[in-house]
Amino acid sequence: MTATDPVIRLGRPGDASALVELQHILDNETEFMLLEPGEREPDLEPLKLRLAARAEGRDLSYLVMALDGPAAVGYVDVSVLPFARARRTGYVVAGVRSGHGGRGLGGALLKAALREARTRGMRRLELTVMEQNRHALALYLNCGFQVEGLRRAALDVQGHRINEYYMGLLLD
Repeated sequence: MTATDPVIRLGRPGDASALVELQHILDNETEFMLLEPGEREPDLEPLKLRLAARAEGRDLSYLVMALDGPAAVGYVDVSVLPFARARRTGYVVAGVRSGHGGRGLGGALLKAALREARTRGMRRLELTVMEQNRHALALYLNCGFQVEGLRRAALDVQGHRINEYYMGLLLD
């Protein structure tokens, strides 16, 4: 990464439009995201409300974004359930634009998300990744995640049954 690389920071309520635009792009660029093109909610209001709740501390979840100027080019979203028994575990969803991959941006985003998780006193992060998504699998393993299980035939992608690895990382 260099001085001209995207800026990585926590997401803010005003980022809703840039995030949704990025998610729509990713839905079309890759088959590795969960949603197919056209399945994502187009209404920005629910996302704006979620980001505001996070900013105000009413939601323990958080978002780390990579911005290239005003455009979002990558993100890691960590969702935390509000229940006492689960509020120290976050579920990770990540995506990076295809033109920005292979330069360390995914790793930088994930490391920023891990730092934030530790700052917040979280104990565990978890995620699922499609078995054939070798780049993401290598990234997660490199950042300390471990494969904890295999979800066989968990997804249907273009008529094919896709396995997912269930991965976790203990932070303490």
